[in-house]
Amino acid sequence: MAVGQSGGTLRGIVTSAGDGRALQGANVVLRTLENRLVEATATDLDGYYELEGVPGGRYQFRVSFVGFAPYRDTIDVEGGGTRINVVLTPQEQSLEGVRVEADRGAANRQAGVQTVGAAGLDRVPTPGPSGDLASYLQTLPGVVSGGDRGGQLYVRGGTPSQNLVQVDGLSIVKPFHISNLYSAFPQEIVKSADIHAGGFGAEYLGALSSVIDVTLREGNMEEYVASASSSPFLASARVEGPIEEGSESFLGVVRHSLIRHTADPIVGEAVPLRFYDATGRYSLRAPDATCSFTGMRTFDRGEINPERNTVLQWTNTTVGGNCLFFGEQLAHALDVNVGYTSFRNSAGTQSAPERSASVRKGYFSVEREQDLWRGTIDFGGRWALSKYGFTLGEKFTALESNDLYVNQLQGFLAGRWEIGDRLTVSPSVGTQYQTVAGVPTLEPRLRLAYRPGGADRQALTLAVGKYNQAIEGITDERDAGTVFTVWTPSTDEQGIPEALHGILGYRRQFGSVVEVSVEGYGKKLTDIPVPKWTPVARLNTETTPAGGVVYGADLQSELTLDSFYLFLGYGWSNVTYRADSGTLGAWIQGDIVEYTPSHDRRHQVSAVASYEIGGVTANLNWEFGTGRPYTRLYGIDLALRASTLDESPTTDAGTALTLFDRPYGGRLPPYHRLDLSLERSFEVMPRLSLEVKLGTINTYDRNNIFYYDVRTLSRVDQTPLLPYVSLRAQIN
Repeated sequence: MAVGQSGGTLRGIVTSAGDGRALQGANVVLRTLENRLVEATATDLDGYYELEGVPGGRYQFRVSFVGFAPYRDTIDVEGGGTRINVVLTPQEQSLEGVRVEADRGAANRQAGVQTVGAAGLDRVPTPGPSGDLASYLQTLPGVVSGGDRGGQLYVRGGTPSQNLVQVDGLSIVKPFHISNLYSAFPQEIVKSADIHAGGFGAEYLGALSSVIDVTLREGNMEEYVASASSSPFLASARVEGPIEEGSESFLGVVRHSLIRHTADPIVGEAVPLRFYDATGRYSLRAPDATCSFTGMRTFDRGEINPERNTVLQWTNTTVGGNCLFFGEQLAHALDVNVGYTSFRNSAGTQSAPERSASVRKGYFSVEREQDLWRGTIDFGGRWALSKYGFTLGEKFTALESNDLYVNQLQGFLAGRWEIGDRLTVSPSVGTQYQTVAGVPTLEPRLRLAYRPGGADRQALTLAVGKYNQAIEGITDERDAGTVFTVWTPSTDEQGIPEALHGILGYRRQFGSVVEVSVEGYGKKLTDIPVPKWTPVARLNTETTPAGGVVYGADLQSELTLDSFYLFLGYGWSNVTYRADSGTLGAWIQGDIVEYTPSHDRRHQVSAVASYEIGGVTANLNWEFGTGRPYTRLYGIDLALRASTLDESPTTDAGTALTLFDRPYGGRLPPYHRLDLSLERSFEVMPRLSLEVKLGTINTYDRNNIFYYDVRTLSRVDQTPLLPYVSLRAQIN
């Protein structure tokens, strides 16, 4: 019998006896000796639970998690605080991975929010030993990729710069690699990822479109594990293990691309892309706290169109730590985060990049949760000091450069109340202030979940809110041949970009194997910075404010059996921008110009299937999308560089200039692709295993267009049929 020395508040950490990892989503229940429910909760990402306001007395205490033997005990609660850490033992006869993922699958959404675990990433074929978050995201309705190169993802009408990406609470600007099959988050290091397609609460500030919140898993707390793998696309190595058994561990992963060396003999053409990522994580589990310290480095370099001789490059560096303090001297748990993020990108020739831009940011945040009026409130604040810089020295244009330091403060207050068994109300409000804009924002938000009958088998969810983003990412979206982005703070004169979100969704579980969700959404955009139009094809970072409307609907369904999984998704959307013709620089008639930007994909269909038989797992991913808008060419003209005296009208014909037609007036052909993989693991010896994977990307060799290059007047296609074999050896 475990006896609490002082009751009132019961808290602790729930972990696995197998590898010491924290168990998220474990059920913690407190009942009287007469079996009447007193309190119940679920563990968070750190495996932490807290039951507050428990009257003194003797209780039944139970902790359960799918795939593990339940923990039962009788405890005495007296007054004050009691800490009980629980270690659960794996139970082999349970359906471990399948059932856990079924409870948290792609169709299990609540007003734009869903969670994916490592098993979900593994179902999407990726040319390597494991799945990847980038490949998984592109299977979701409402997520549009610019192509198979560039690392650009658009979520429900938003641009890449309007997405907020976090890893272990740390910001990372662009974790998606130049090959869109990969990100800095491979399956082997991801514990879970919360994907917010909109309508997120005020605990997330500074994003207009979406939030991708990634939590890395802890290193093994009980034993050392190492693996190495190779495929035509990349090679990787992983090592993890305990520093002190049960309380400290480390995890390290390094991956490096190989495709630029192997592409020519496999696909018959050069693929001049290079990238790598390196991630390290230290985890500490102390009696009164859990902490993690994370470092991540990514590098990308290559040519989206080899004929153009424009080299794109970007790097991310993210380091920092997060601690959850819950000692008995604290009335409530305290979450503290400190970190540093650096991002730099450039574009130009091989020898001399002509354009570069960077952002560096140091930040500190604190967050706390406590009970209030039979519910909970969460409140916190964040301070950041950022430096933004860019240099635009493209040939034949005036040199532009700028460096700017910006202080930013953010604060939020969020509540959550259960009204009976059927209704959950989650209001929140946030504010952010930065020194350049000079005006604080006010961002109220509300989320509701109604469960007919009081059970979780079906739910009707609603999310509404106001969102501001004080930092702008500027790129010329008319030209898909470059993803170079200039980051700069918004100013009060131009207006701080704003979005109003509305989401209405319904989720229903049929039996124990089928789940379906449907969501409708709308966004009203104000003061969105868009590049000014120019009739000549050239880089343009001058912007003007535009408004816009985004609306659409998503349908997702899942079938989960013991050895078979099927996901089907359909998305329909419409994105329209509106801007003043004069400030936009439009050369077409009308005071107000309406147009659909390049990421307006009207229809999307996706299917993901996985089947296991005889130790072999087969995975399939098929995607279809209607054509995205692009800007046609009006014609070719000749111009003289008379201002520099390089050319004379009497002796020279002039230099060819490409002229734009009405921007986004055309539509590319539809896109569809089938990816397949087969994999099997072999036990070579007691502590050595080998995993073999065979697969193909673009299996039926569809000739999908990437974009029409407005400078070379050529069609640029996506990757043709790409077969691959990957091998991974692991030592336990």
